[in-house]
Amino acid sequence: MVILKEDIKPQISKRLALERERLGLEQIDIRDKLNIALATISRYENAKRLPDLGIAKELSELGYDMAYVITGKRLDESASDLTDDEMQLLELYRNSKRRAELVRLIKTYEAME
Repeated sequence: MVILKEDIKPQISKRLALERERLGLEQIDIRDKLNIALATISRYENAKRLPDLGIAKELSELGYDMAYVITGKRLDESASDLTDDEMQLLELYRNSKRRAELVRLIKTYEAME
């Protein structure tokens, strides 16, 4: 059994939810794809429980960036590839509590073009 500092569980849980949202998935989608209970997914995303390695592998196969989930850093993230505006936008997005609304807003503006 791996023992983690309790203060890291909320961070991992938050990033699990962020990855699900990044992929455009709802908890019900994860339930259907992995055949696990909604309550279990909720526990993962609310720092009540962490997924075991088997579930982590399956989440990775769905597109979750598990390096990001665990460390908060993406493996393929390269600041040199991003402009200053992109970096600023990414930082604002990451710090926002209303990410889903931001994504919808951007998609709405994009559709107007």
